[in-house]
Amino acid sequence: MASAQSGDPQALEELFRELQPGLLRFLRSMEDRAADDLAAEVWLAVASGMSRFEGDWADFRAWVFAIGRKRLADHRRTAVRRRTDAVDGATFADRHAEDAPETETLDKISGQEAASLIASALAGDQAEVLLMRVLGDLDVDQVASILGRTPNWVRVTQHRAVQNLAKRLGPKIVVIR
Repeated sequence: MASAQSGDPQALEELFRELQPGLLRFLRSMEDRAADDLAAEVWLAVASGMSRFEGDWADFRAWVFAIGRKRLADHRRTAVRRRTDAVDGATFADRHAEDAPETETLDKISGQEAASLIASALAGDQAEVLLMRVLGDLDVDQVASILGRTPNWVRVTQHRAVQNLAKRLGPKIVVIR
């Protein structure tokens, strides 16, 4: 953390590589069309506030996800006021990047599908709590702080989320290796 705060590019890259996949899964499960833009906004906010950050690795993860949640809320408020229709992804199907990002993302697809399944199968609070706990690897107190709730509320909501998933998905659950 100290190296990243002092501006060490390798340390900053390591933080990004460690947190970006989970952050993107969280954002995609909540707002698929804007997830990449929201993640970029999160990392801009992290970069601008990094020198003022105080805490350890767990605090940093919680801080990043809290920023992500705030950016998501801002996006939703703005979207209500300024409705636009996004271009369908198929429009860009014939345009390819010069590098090969597909090889890196193929390993992460099953995780994104799982996060999207959780978000579609559960109510807002339950999905958000479960995704923050799993994708963000945040503890109960950190999630409670981000959501402005008590730790007990987070525990109960997580328990109900897991029960609801089991009821809804039951035999549909497939273990992916």
